[in-house]
Order: sequence, then C-alpha cells, then structure tokens
Amino acid sequence: MKIPVCSLNETRYAETFEVFVERSLEYPLIIQELVSVIHDYLQSGFRMLDIGAGTGHLIKALSDESSVRIGSYTAFEPNPSHIESLKKTLVDLNFENYDVYTEPFSPDTSLATRFDFVLFSHSLYWMPEPVRSMLHAAKLIDSGGIAMAFIQGPYGVHAMFHLFESWFERSTPMLQNNAISSHELIQGLRELGADPEMRILATPIDLTGLFEPEPEAKLVLSELLSFCLQLEFNLLPAQQRADIIQYVEGGCVEKEGKLLWYLPNAAVYLKL
Repeated sequence: MKIPVCSLNETRYAETFEVFVERSLEYPLIIQELVSVIHDYLQSGFRMLDIGAGTGHLIKALSDESSVRIGSYTAFEPNPSHIESLKKTLVDLNFENYDVYTEPFSPDTSLATRFDFVLFSHSLYWMPEPVRSMLHAAKLIDSGGIAMAFIQGPYGVHAMFHLFESWFERSTPMLQNNAISSHELIQGLRELGADPEMRILATPIDLTGLFEPEPEAKLVLSELLSFCLQLEFNLLPAQQRADIIQYVEGGCVEKEGKLLWYLPNAAVYLKL
C-alpha cells in the first residue's frame, strides 16, 4: 500500500530550500563556472535573461565576482516567496535597466527583447516542458550568445527520487520535478536537433553532524530531506524514514573533517 503524502507548498518549498542552501557547497563551483563562461563569451554591457531567478542570490554573487558587467537584466520568477527578495537584491545592486516577470516561462512565452546570455539555474525542474523551454529561450539569443542551464546530474537526489517515489501517493502535485536531470535534458535537446554541450561539476552538500541524535540535527536533516523528496519527511512512517536516511548516509564521504554528500550538478550549454 502506498503512503499518502502532500507535496510541499510554495511556502514550505522556500523554507526547506533555505536550509538546503545553508548546507550546500555547490555555489562557489557554480559561480566559478558561470564567471568563466561569461568572461569567455560575453562583453560588458551584455543582455541577460535569468529564468528562475529565485531570491537573487546567484545574480548578486555573479555581480560581486565578475568584471564583465551586465547591461540589461530580465528575470522570470513565479514564486511569490522569492519576488520581494529578488527585487531588493536588484535595487541593492543598483541595477537600473531591469524587468521582473512573475509568470512562469514556457515555450509559448513571447518577448520582443533579444539577449546575449540566458541562464536557467536549477529552474528547469519547475517547467512542464523543460527541454522545449530551454530550446525556446536559446532562440531569443543573438549570434555569438549562449544559453546555460545548471541542473542536477543523474546522481544523488535524482537517483533517490526514482528509488523512493514509488512508495508515495501524492494528493497534490510537486512544484519541483526531480525526475529530470542533465541526462534527460541532453537527450531531449538532441532529439529536437540541438547540439548541447555539458560539463559535470563535483558539487557536494555538507551533512556533518546531521546523523547525530540531537534534536537540532534531526530537525535540519528532516528539512533537507523534505526538500529533496518534495514532501514533509517527518510525517513519513518510521521505517521509511530510517531507510531513506540510511541511503543518504551511505552515500556520504568524509573529507577534511566534513561529511559530504556529493550531488554532482551539470552545466548544459547551447551556443549560437
């Protein structure tokens, strides 16, 4: 018999995502890759389309680290929990030429503006048609531009999703589709005639101390696993919780005094 569960709503998604971000060590590698691509392909004053901009965490880090300046910035961010933080970030960065759209981006989205750079940072999971959405966005780029997507590789959370999702009967749909990884994205783009490139990034999350019996450790681990599975982990039966925790702990490695769970991300590119 399947376990009835409710998927995370937008508020709980945002809360568990913040816990994930606090423990994730992926962002320095993502920023490094992003800055490298921008320096290799773009010039100061470039026009950027950021699809799934979130709270503005990434655009702030990019602005801090890159000497190649953004000329105009267009963002799509449909999560109401992120909009206020995103707009505040853009004001704090003194961006003058920017637009923020609160509706989802899709293959039917029509924009009169052309761009030099399109970024999907872990946002393709939210789209009913992620492959067609990335290809459509790439068609908004002028010659010499590049579309780039950060997306989970076919490891870690993606593998866990396929392993455990059959246990659950969801009464509400997931906001984030963990069934898609770089593997499905690359194959889908090729089937549509595109020629994507990919680079795998060895990005870990720090789980040091989270398998200890202290209540605070258990709470943080529960929030992290709620985010990964897109449900309230602490409401699952005890046996299922134990099995999932064992799966995650078994995939960790000790390195320099930390317990790391590697969730390799991929940077997928479409160049025009």
